Amino acid sequence: MKPAAASKRSVVRGQVKENEMTQDDSKFLRELPGVELTEQHGLPAVRVTSKTAAGLVYLQGAHVALWQPAGQEPVIWMSENAVYAPGKALRGGVPICFPWFGAHPEHQEFPAHGFARTSAFQYRGARLGAAKRIQLEFALESDEQTRAWFPHAFTATLRVAFGRSLGLEFTVSNLDSEPFSFEEALHSYFAVADVTRTQLSGLEGARYVDKVREQGVFTEGPRTLTFVAETDRIYDSAGKCTIDDHAGQRTIGIEKENSAATVVWNPWRERASQMPDMGAAGWQGMLCVESANVGKTRVTLSPGQSHRLLVEVSVAPRKAG
Repeated sequence: MKPAAASKRSVVRGQVKENEMTQDDSKFLRELPGVELTEQHGLPAVRVTSKTAAGLVYLQGAHVALWQPAGQEPVIWMSENAVYAPGKALRGGVPICFPWFGAHPEHQEFPAHGFARTSAFQYRGARLGAAKRIQLEFALESDEQTRAWFPHAFTATLRVAFGRSLGLEFTVSNLDSEPFSFEEALHSYFAVADVTRTQLSGLEGARYVDKVREQGVFTEGPRTLTFVAETDRIYDSAGKCTIDDHAGQRTIGIEKENSAATVVWNPWRERASQMPDMGAAGWQGMLCVESANVGKTRVTLSPGQSHRLLVEVSVAPRKAG
C-alpha cells in the first residue's frame, strides 16, 4: 500500500536505512531460501536462518522473539517462563504496544498495552534487502473485534530485517474517514549478562516521568544511567541509546526515527518475583529500552495518512576501559 501524503510527524526522508526498509522495489515472496514457516511452542512462526543471523517472529503479535547475529549470543531476551498460548502476551522479545500504552485511560478492562501484541498478524512474505538482510512483513487490519476496542479503520504493518543489524519498521495507516490518535511502542527486551553491571547512555539531560516515584517529572543527570532498583521511566528523547553490557563484553546500539519517547524498564527482584512468566531471576538478564510515542507524544493521523516508526539495532564488542 502506498500511503497518501503524510503529516510532518509521519514523513521519513533521506535515510539510507529508511530507503532499504521502505523503498526496496523487490517484492515480498512467500518462499525465500533461509525463511521457513514453522511452529514453535505450539504457535505459528517464521524462522530465518542465514550466514549473518538467525531470527524468529511469531505471527501472534508479529512478535520478534530471536535475533542472533553470527558469532554472538542472542541480543533479544525471551523469558524461560514465557507462556505460549493464543491470546496470551509473550514475556520478552519485541511486543508491539498499540493503540495504547499501559492501561487504557478509560477502560481498565481493556487489554494492557493494546491488542496488537496478542492479535494474529498476516504474514505477507520475505525478500532479500539491499544490505543482504532478510526482510519479513506482517500486517494487522482492523475488523469487528478491533473496533470493539478501537473504533477506527486502520492497517498496521511490521517489517523486520534480520542481518548483522536488526531493522524494525512499524507503520500505521489511517483508513478511516475521521482522524484518530494512538500510542505505540516497540517494547524491546534486550539481553544483558547482568543488569546490575550495565549502563545506558544517550538519555543524559532528558526530562522523564518516573512511574516508580508516583509519576514525578525529573531531569536525567549528566552521567550514564545505571541500575540499582526497579526502573520504569518515560523519557522525552528521540536520540540514540547505547547499552554498555559490561559483563557480556558488548554494546548494543539503538537508533530510531519518528519516535519522540524512550521507555526504560526493569522490574527488579521484588516485582519480578510476582510475575510468574518473568521468573525470579529473569530480571537480571534483561533491560527494556523501548522506542515509543506515548502520552504527550502520541500520534494523530488524518484520513489517508501513515506514520512510520523505525528502529535500527546494532551490536559490537565492548571497548576496553
